[in-house]
Amino acid sequence: MKKIDSYVLREMLVPFLIGTVAVVMMFQANTYIAVAKRLNMDNVPLKAVLQFILYSTPTYLNLTLPVGAALGSSLAMSRLARESELTAMRAAGARILRVIAPIAWFGLGVALMHFYMVERIMPKATTEANRIGMQIGYLGYAPDVKTNAMLNLGKFTASFGAVFKKGDDLEIQKILLIEQPEPDVTQLITADKATYSDGEWRFENSYFRILEGQDLTTAKPIGTLVINEKIIPGDIFNAPVSEELSASQLWESIKAGRKLGNDTKRLEVNFHTKFALPVACFIFAFVAPIFAIVFARGGGFVGVLLSFGLCILYYNAFIISTEILYKFPFVPAWLAAWITNILFALLGMIAIRRLE
Repeated sequence: MKKIDSYVLREMLVPFLIGTVAVVMMFQANTYIAVAKRLNMDNVPLKAVLQFILYSTPTYLNLTLPVGAALGSSLAMSRLARESELTAMRAAGARILRVIAPIAWFGLGVALMHFYMVERIMPKATTEANRIGMQIGYLGYAPDVKTNAMLNLGKFTASFGAVFKKGDDLEIQKILLIEQPEPDVTQLITADKATYSDGEWRFENSYFRILEGQDLTTAKPIGTLVINEKIIPGDIFNAPVSEELSASQLWESIKAGRKLGNDTKRLEVNFHTKFALPVACFIFAFVAPIFAIVFARGGGFVGVLLSFGLCILYYNAFIISTEILYKFPFVPAWLAAWITNILFALLGMIAIRRLE
């Protein structure tokens, strides 16, 4: 059986690589076409566009690795079935689960690689892609004024009435800084205006207050307040997308939003998606070969059609659940992110039970 395992892995490795690279190149080509259609390429350095596409590639892999897993596993199993090797293994007493085992382990390896990419590589790459995109004008619609902005600033929760972007610096009006050192104690600092430059915040004509319960116990002016806390000014105007954040950073954003009483369900869906999409690689490696066995008599090309058909069905269902279904109050965020994986896993288990 060890020879069979190595044979199966060899058979699925090439289709996996070809399927993944082909779909990634399709995304890259579409990105270049979109940039070329929207911008005057005579004014945009080609190097900048290629860098933007390069740093966007981990985001494309987030979607294409499950496609590669499905393609590789289904083609490998189709070949085993068409060449009667699957029949020989069954005649020798091997169960379907035993035949699929090396494919499932391969899928688990792809899932772990996928999660590492999503957690470690994609946030930094996406941040850099968006930075380059802003420079070349592809994402150059960011406003220069932001009203009613909220920000975690060191130990404070900061509320800004208006924020004006001045190059890499900021000018802020109507500031409220809130800190709660103890459950019944709230410290407030107000200021009419402030500036931010290279990690330094200067709040002019600041006023300090302490509330114990509902009682005001302290109120005094403190003049100029300086806080050293480096941020990316553009994040105030365009909040970081989930692809720019690791799972731990998303979770911190969720906790901060809950403290402020904000609706964090969208963030919770994005958090669970960080784990659901890598697991989809394993599920495709488990489900695709089962259906490849069922339809093996149709020819080798059936494996390709089956793989892409499963992926299209999966992503359509995934988009519906994470973009529409989650909005219903009775649907928890974790279910919206995981329901597609659950349904596909159940479908695979039902199919393998019938094959056995």
